[in-house]
Amino acid sequence: MNNQNPDIKEAIENIDVPHEKLNKTIDVAIKRAKTKHKKPRRKLYPLIGAAFLATCVLIGSAFVSPAMAKVLSPIPILNSVFEFVGDRGLEIASEKGLSEKIAQTDTDQNISLTIEDIFFDGTRLSISYIQEFPSTYGELGELTLKVDGKEINFGDGRTGQFVSDNQFAGVLDIKTTEELPDSFDLSIELKQIGNVQGEWNFDIPVTKSEEEVETIESNQTVVYNDTKMTVKTVKLGPAGIKLSVDLISPIDEDPIMNDGLAFNLLNAQGESLTQVSGSGSGGDEGDKLVMHMEYRFSPLEESTEFLTVSPFLVTIIGDEHSRVEQPLQIDQLPITLAKDEMEKIIVTDVEYEEDKTLLYFEVESDFPYDDHFSYNNVWLEDKAGNNLTSDSLDLKGYPERIKQNTYVQEFQPINKDEPLKVVTVKMLNLEVLKDLEIKIPLK
Repeated sequence: MNNQNPDIKEAIENIDVPHEKLNKTIDVAIKRAKTKHKKPRRKLYPLIGAAFLATCVLIGSAFVSPAMAKVLSPIPILNSVFEFVGDRGLEIASEKGLSEKIAQTDTDQNISLTIEDIFFDGTRLSISYIQEFPSTYGELGELTLKVDGKEINFGDGRTGQFVSDNQFAGVLDIKTTEELPDSFDLSIELKQIGNVQGEWNFDIPVTKSEEEVETIESNQTVVYNDTKMTVKTVKLGPAGIKLSVDLISPIDEDPIMNDGLAFNLLNAQGESLTQVSGSGSGGDEGDKLVMHMEYRFSPLEESTEFLTVSPFLVTIIGDEHSRVEQPLQIDQLPITLAKDEMEKIIVTDVEYEEDKTLLYFEVESDFPYDDHFSYNNVWLEDKAGNNLTSDSLDLKGYPERIKQNTYVQEFQPINKDEPLKVVTVKMLNLEVLKDLEIKIPLK
């Protein structure tokens, strides 16, 4: 087994993150998993993909995630919190009218919490909310959830965005350890927000979306070292794709934590779908560690004949100081940032516009990066070393894929005569386990 044992949490904690709101989100992605330990050594992995993603995108960057960069209105009136801070799948669900409007408010200690919408389709349970506070924002504390009166085991992922000085809009993605019924009564109990003790309680009827979710049974197994990986099912719905994978390993050899095992989902063109989250649960069974993992990806927006489950390993090989940089000179384009012999970022063009600057780049790599260049990052710096990634909510502070491994990213408006650097960091090694890929026909 790989003995490098990447400590994702420690790596992230050592990064100087310029945005407090992003720091909260990443902290949630790594730390906030709630599970009642009814069995010894029971594990629940919250947002594995998000933790690795955070390692990459926050290094030396004023990065703003896709979910955090969207604005419906400059005033604090939202048509849909899902469309404001949700991922692409929740955007689509909201636009199609598939989410349920709740609009329940509970107020205690001068803090109001409103559950706005719920979306549940069998692949995901997502809850949008608005938090109103008199002066200081506080992060939501631990939740207690009950389904039809019975407390459940779950993990949750959280994203959000300030709407005004005293309003915060957020989304909770709930990852349960057991399947939920098609309809149920959901009770939410919260006893702390920030440092404030109180009670915020909700009782909400939940019904599965009528939009059809297609379930494809796979049950194909491959072996990585001493770990059996079985792709159980793929569920395709309007708000995304859920991939279920079982991992069976020797009892002290956890391939996720020890080796950084992760999974991409590719379409027939070899393009990686964007991973929204990853979670799982399990524990010791005899002399084996058995984990039941679930990974959620953005929905298919174009038809494809098959999907490919592509396992890969993530290894930390550097830190925020492992910079690779070049002067950005228009007359010298293309400019190459060589991270190593296997991967290069090639800047092909720069467009200077009145309200933004567009950087176009290509990636030469065996790794299939997703829509937003997850697990990697590139940014511009001025001569003073200031990161010019835009934190304006009118611009996208993240790359967008034009085609496979070709991207464009928006930056602050810049004077074209100003000396600039284009910078990346050599921090992660991404090794695709090509021989272990599993193809899943859809037609």
